[in-house]
Amino acid sequence: MTSGISLENILRRCGDLGRFQILHYVFLNLITLGSGITTYYYVFGVAEPSYRCRLPSSVWPGDNQYQAWDVAHQYLINQSQSMPKCQNMNGTSCKNFVYDRSIFGRTFTEEGDFVCENALKKTWLSTMYQFGGFVVLSSGYICDRIGRQKMIRILTLTLFTIPFLAQLILTSFHMNINTKFILLSINQLFSSIDAYPMVFLLLMELTSSSHTSLAGNSALIGFTIGEIIVTIFAYMTRDWLQLKWVITGYFALILPYLYYVPESPYWLYTKKKYNQLEVCLRKISRINGHSDDDWYPYYKQLICDPRLAILSTKYASRRSKEIILHHLPRLCLCAYIGFVTMLLYIKISYGLAAMSDVVSPYWNIIIGAIVEGIGYLSASILITTELGRKKSLIIYSLLTCLCVFIIPFLMESYPIVTIIVSQMGKFTISGAVSITWIFVPEIFSTSMRGIANGVFVFGGRIGAILAPIVDVALGQQYIKITFYVYSFLTIIQVFLIHFLPETRNHSFHTNEDEEKEFDDQTAISNGTIERSIVNGTIHTKF
Repeated sequence: MTSGISLENILRRCGDLGRFQILHYVFLNLITLGSGITTYYYVFGVAEPSYRCRLPSSVWPGDNQYQAWDVAHQYLINQSQSMPKCQNMNGTSCKNFVYDRSIFGRTFTEEGDFVCENALKKTWLSTMYQFGGFVVLSSGYICDRIGRQKMIRILTLTLFTIPFLAQLILTSFHMNINTKFILLSINQLFSSIDAYPMVFLLLMELTSSSHTSLAGNSALIGFTIGEIIVTIFAYMTRDWLQLKWVITGYFALILPYLYYVPESPYWLYTKKKYNQLEVCLRKISRINGHSDDDWYPYYKQLICDPRLAILSTKYASRRSKEIILHHLPRLCLCAYIGFVTMLLYIKISYGLAAMSDVVSPYWNIIIGAIVEGIGYLSASILITTELGRKKSLIIYSLLTCLCVFIIPFLMESYPIVTIIVSQMGKFTISGAVSITWIFVPEIFSTSMRGIANGVFVFGGRIGAILAPIVDVALGQQYIKITFYVYSFLTIIQVFLIHFLPETRNHSFHTNEDEEKEFDDQTAISNGTIERSIVNGTIHTKF
């Protein structure tokens, strides 16, 4: 076999960053953009506005406006606010509240009075959203079996259909708050079952290893644009249910593209679907302006490679369970990294949105999204330098740890400085997230990439679930403790990163593939395989 013939090099001959890739990157990133929109719905739709205990009707009838009507009303409000926030003027627990709609409008927190003793209940909406992401464990496994294309179609259609039906019921029927809570929880659950991890893999697998960093970061930038767009939607609607409808309308617009989603050439090659692979490569070549002569002779040599026969025999007998167990330590390590990075990401992001007393939450999210995008871009540049993936991830992790550690010393006395440090933390954790999303898929082979990404995202979802729950459960009195604990967890992550291999300048095929190649070359040198093509059919002799 001619040295250097591989699917990656054939992709380069077809054009690994031409019109084909750019066109699909634009449309595929409409899906990643939608993921940013659904993730940040909770920030606005279930935001906790300023509130106070409603004055008793005997003191002020019809007290349904947060702002004072006149001087007398303001005097009574001041008197009531001299008591703890969750108590009436007579010292009993408050059951009726008045909310400030000047910033967030009508939120679901107001709809169900999810404040004071009921505050923890609303975090279940965030939990349901993150819990839905656990499906990525099974969807990643299925994605490795049925392909990226089918999985993206299935998940995106599900993401649109179930939330649409839940919102239709919420809009059409009168119901109590418990029923609304159940329907919104279902909506949140299925809103999180998106195709983002599969789209991310497909973006990377449509090109060669020369451009995987660019491809992966395009998805991350798409996510940040989604943050900005949902902020604009929230500002325009100022209503939790209307915001849901606008988000559903967005997904309705991208449904037609699902018909044109391409399949990963790497996946087709791994699954030995050579006819489909040839069609895929020919399409890439044609759209990118290359002729068949540029790549087809090398493709014929590739599929006649006698290594394929050995791979088919050797690995067909290995069950998925055995392969997963072989990689279990590395999978657990990646899950922990996903857990810590998303724990810090949600902690910092939601914390910025909650700082509405200092800066508008809308501007906080928009500025945070811009800072996040800069973090992604800076990381994409840094990982291409001599630092590579590992050292870059360590640097961003340590900087995030520093920001998180010093915030408790500033948050009470220096609110503006706290926001600046938090935005710096958003920058560094975004860089860390960017590196992990690119680094983890590169560690594993194509046949394991879906499940590995699923385990990584699964760990991240656990971290994203815990962040808001822990904050609400501990309350303002003990919230500083979380910053110190999270800093310690980050130090552990930095230590564990040393056990991962560096993937910079490596082929998009991983060490497992290199091990296969070594075994195959040994067999070839012993003369155990002969392969030829007769009438377009591959024949193998052992």
